[in-house]
Amino acid sequence: MDEHTDHIDTGSSLGMTELYLAAQSHDEAAVKAILASPAARHDQLNAIESAKGWTPLFVACAKGFTSIVKLLIGAGANQVLFDATGWTAKEHAVFRGHLKLARLLTTQEPQEHAPSTRLQPPTRRPVNYLRQSTSSQIFVYLGPSNTRSNLKPVEMGSRSLDQNMDASDETSFSVNIKTQGTCKNISYSMKLPIVGSQVNKPLSFSAEDPEKVTLTFELVRNSNSDKTIQVIGTGVALLQSLRQGLAPKRESLIRHYTIPILQNGLMTCIAAVTFSVLMITPFKLPNPLPRSSPGFWEERGSYPVVGHRGSGANSTAHTDLQIGENTFQSFLTAIDRGACCVEFDVQLTKDYYPVIYHDFHVKETGGDIPLYGLTLDQFQHLSRSQAPRSDLLSLGEQRHLERSNPNGKPRSKPRSQSVNEYDDYRSQDLLERIRYTEEGLRGNFRGNLRGCSIQEPSTILEQLLTDLPSSVAFDLEIKYPMLWEAQDRNMEFSAIELNFYIDTILSIIFQCCGDRNITLSSFSPEVCIALACKQQTFPILMINKAGSVPVTDVRAGSLRGAVEFATAWDLDGVVVIADPFVMCPRLLTYTKDSGLVVSSYGDLNNDVECALIQVEAGLDAIITDKVHLISRGLAKAKR
Repeated sequence: MDEHTDHIDTGSSLGMTELYLAAQSHDEAAVKAILASPAARHDQLNAIESAKGWTPLFVACAKGFTSIVKLLIGAGANQVLFDATGWTAKEHAVFRGHLKLARLLTTQEPQEHAPSTRLQPPTRRPVNYLRQSTSSQIFVYLGPSNTRSNLKPVEMGSRSLDQNMDASDETSFSVNIKTQGTCKNISYSMKLPIVGSQVNKPLSFSAEDPEKVTLTFELVRNSNSDKTIQVIGTGVALLQSLRQGLAPKRESLIRHYTIPILQNGLMTCIAAVTFSVLMITPFKLPNPLPRSSPGFWEERGSYPVVGHRGSGANSTAHTDLQIGENTFQSFLTAIDRGACCVEFDVQLTKDYYPVIYHDFHVKETGGDIPLYGLTLDQFQHLSRSQAPRSDLLSLGEQRHLERSNPNGKPRSKPRSQSVNEYDDYRSQDLLERIRYTEEGLRGNFRGNLRGCSIQEPSTILEQLLTDLPSSVAFDLEIKYPMLWEAQDRNMEFSAIELNFYIDTILSIIFQCCGDRNITLSSFSPEVCIALACKQQTFPILMINKAGSVPVTDVRAGSLRGAVEFATAWDLDGVVVIADPFVMCPRLLTYTKDSGLVVSSYGDLNNDVECALIQVEAGLDAIITDKVHLISRGLAKAKR
């Protein structure tokens, strides 16, 4: 049985005890009652069911039931057992993104009687899509990707189950999905109910003109007794009309839609279908193409150490001197300290210039203004306005110098204490205004801010590509908001249209890349899919938070989600927060054995010991804020 399958089993035929079933169903009262009985606790606490070799602790860890895990650990559950496929309970928890729960478990790694030192990944089942196609590609899957949504892929109404269409053991339902206006009209059929997420199993088709594509959904009644098939209702969606309602070159971050299924003949609503759509238009590639990049992990020489946002992300938690993140000086400093590659964030301004900036909101405005709400000039002015004004004199100083100069002209003089005080006042005033922004209220005073770091002018992508030495590799992260991020940060549920956004950035990259080794990465699954469809010159990595923060996209919230997504879409690899690999190093090997390049980021990568744990497990490259410390530590360990 596949160790990735999380399903609810019932019954005792597979050796599932009452305690196992109570843990599986998150029944705290039942777990407490069973553990209160010494005999039952002795017989059931570490009892192993026969299908997957799981104990009650395994199933509670896999499902993320923290309260149940605490009860089982308190009762003395064995934490260092292996299941039938060689996994530990802690590895199951970490793999599925339950990091806080996993920290409750022992750090001891089971050594004796291990069935294998490597965890075996499942067989890859890539999505069928075209690379560098000249046609638009459309991906459709039933259901929303946002787990906060309670919408089902197909919601059956009572009208579909009346006396004329009674559901019984002899009757089943399915949904047919048909396309029109595509390069090749296609028909799919899916049995109901649909179990599990379909997000990595989309229906895919190509179209020369996406505006003419329609989807038809047919609700079908299947008679198992006489083998008859009856279409009982139909719904139609015009794909282009679903995307309208916003300004030009804008789109909604909500990509799922619900349409009614009308009963044939009566035209009454008998069901509703919810589906998600991603439309990728072709990118016009240059001719000739530049050479393909090998990826920053292939850099020759010492171990690949990547400077995070240059010489490190700015944070008030850091006590050392910081250079403004994502600035030209920060990148030069990272190179000087031993980085073979620099990582940085790219977004578009209101007038569609790719600039280097991390946060979605530009807090230097003193408000919650999205970067796409500022022109390039406005954005750069915010940076210039923080610079010390040593050449400016107060009005009183200017008049004093004019009166004291017999020629009537002000003479030059060194910068006065009053100007220093004025600069300090401006810095403190800006920090005070930032304090009331969305990020400021969360205590996030990081960034290229005078008073928090050595503030430097902001940078545009073209400048980095043309002015930094071509020997420096780039890990270019394309920032694009996901729906859950917009929800959690009180942002608008819209953004610059995805295809235009990515095409604009790719155009600059292809125009200025030369022979530079460039890797593209993103937290956004949609960005990764679009990059994979549009070009093959630069490798693509999916970045994943792996459960370090709560997310509502199954592809973005766990190491499991990252591996399944990257393998389904045939990406080159993943960049994962370091915590899962430090806690369970075998998971890093598992990820590599899945055919993926593995890099990591996060606070743990500023610690040499944590870095060494990952390197020994096979990490391909490490992204860190402490380039010199980690480079020196890894080199020393190698000697």
